[in-house]
Amino acid sequence: MVMGAATKNFMRVAGGRLGSYLDKAFKIGGDVGQAGATAALNYGVKKFAPDLAGKAAGEIPKFLRNAPTSTIPQAGRLLGQGAILATGLGAAQMLDQQSNYSQPMSGGTGNKEMDTFLMSQQLQNQKFMHDMALVQQRAESRIPGAQYDGSLLRDAAAAEKMYTEAGEFTNREVLGVARSLYGTGLRA
Repeated sequence: MVMGAATKNFMRVAGGRLGSYLDKAFKIGGDVGQAGATAALNYGVKKFAPDLAGKAAGEIPKFLRNAPTSTIPQAGRLLGQGAILATGLGAAQMLDQQSNYSQPMSGGTGNKEMDTFLMSQQLQNQKFMHDMALVQQRAESRIPGAQYDGSLLRDAAAAEKMYTEAGEFTNREVLGVARSLYGTGLRA
């Protein structure tokens, strides 16, 4: 869970200034949770196990006892206190107006100057990559025909192949003409 600034402030203030208020709120929440769990337990015992209703605590299984120190009433107390805590954290989270995406990057090296340096280096690298892409796009825009990523490289390779083949063809023609004029050069 990412805690925003308002949540952190709520936790700091709640721990320092609102201690007695939170103690009372947790007590009330626990009492309400325990009373609700005890009432639900008593209703369930009357509804589903009427033969256990009204018996002494020693005759009822430990799990179904309704004493304040028994399992179900204690679980109700903890749930009531947890509801109070969740309500406080939820309210603090709603008051936090910044999204996770508008806040600066957290973490890093732990040194503000080093983090600033690294972020500036990343920005410079990004600018350089954008400039290189711009140069590539400008070069492609000057060439008629297919203009897609990497077309300059393919066009350059095709042109080199064409010139090489043209040169070889021309060399073959010159060699043929020279042999017809001068022969093979071997006189046997």
